[in-house]
Amino acid sequence: MNKFNIEPNELYHCFKEFQNTGCGGVYFEDKEYDGRSIHINSKKLLNMANCSYLGLEKHPFLIESAIEAIRLYGTQNSVSRSLFSSPLFIELENNLKEIFNGYPIVYGSTTLAHYAALPLLAKENDALILDAFVHNSVRTASQVCKSNGAFVIVTRHNDMEYLRYMVKRLKKEGYKKIWYCADGIYSIHGDLCNVKALNQLLDEEENFYAYVDDAHGIGWCGKNGSGYVIGNYGLHNKMIVAGSLSKSVAAAGGFLIVPDKNLADYLKLTGHTFIFSIPMPPASLGAITASLKLHLSDEIIQYQKELRDLILYFKKTCKDLSIPVETEDVTPIQLIKLGENETVLKVQKALNNEGYFTSSAIYPAVNKGEGGLRISLTRHLTNNDIDNFLSCLKRIYPAFNHELKVI
Repeated sequence: MNKFNIEPNELYHCFKEFQNTGCGGVYFEDKEYDGRSIHINSKKLLNMANCSYLGLEKHPFLIESAIEAIRLYGTQNSVSRSLFSSPLFIELENNLKEIFNGYPIVYGSTTLAHYAALPLLAKENDALILDAFVHNSVRTASQVCKSNGAFVIVTRHNDMEYLRYMVKRLKKEGYKKIWYCADGIYSIHGDLCNVKALNQLLDEEENFYAYVDDAHGIGWCGKNGSGYVIGNYGLHNKMIVAGSLSKSVAAAGGFLIVPDKNLADYLKLTGHTFIFSIPMPPASLGAITASLKLHLSDEIIQYQKELRDLILYFKKTCKDLSIPVETEDVTPIQLIKLGENETVLKVQKALNNEGYFTSSAIYPAVNKGEGGLRISLTRHLTNNDIDNFLSCLKRIYPAFNHELKVI
């Protein structure tokens, strides 16, 4: 029998090593998941890789709403939304409108939203400028735009003056519409997009537009969980914001918020991953609707405060212990830079042995030599958890001092 002639790349070898050491690509062994801890290889590990920042995935209201939706509508409504949609979408979309004050389009995931929208927005003779740290799902979707004739180029991270120069240069070269793609909160480094300067540039430059993925900002910040971008700056009339329903919202799926109804109709009626994909199952729709109701209530205010207090405590404790944190902003993603992939793996494995499961940022997700631990902070964690984890990390540092160069 013929074998596939596959030559594994560097990414494969990196993640294979993580898998072999129990630091990635593994299955947790718990019969019940609580969000706070997991068992891997019969060892209990504190979960510091969880992106459910508000810790709502076991909230009774979400669970009961998901169960009720299954009772009423079954396990799946297996038909394209181009034909018809479950009535569960109506309340969901109305809640999104109330939170974001724009026109929502719901997709099976944020990635599917990118694949539906970007090829319709950036066409032949248009240009797509990608922030150097924009999420991989946006980068991948941009390749569809490229195959359709759009020009795709990468710009310096969060450098609005250089972006201004690029926009003017691309205009001189004859490109019609120019789109800038960025994250609201960058998923590896946890830093914030300079939305204020971006909005100013949008006001100044004709035929210049922004597409911002705020997946990691939705829920835990902004009024009613409206996120970092819209929650702080509103929805600019030349901007589209993408969000996730799988992180702070603690359900599944993704969405776009657009400022124009005609544009929303256009994206909904012609987006390939909207037309040709099966919709989210009733359980997910029930959980989303319940979560959005929580976000529209005063209950969310306390949840957001608790998480913000935890983030501030983490950053203060790191400073007190002289643990260098790459992330300057107050977000639930905090990056501790370590260096080469091999070093990151050693530290992560050592933490694993001590009872902590973290995620990592390694090449090619980051530049070579700039890898590190990507710490996700959630309401499942406590100040005591933070103290114990950082004390453990501080204890581990000296063993790799000659490699880490951080003390």
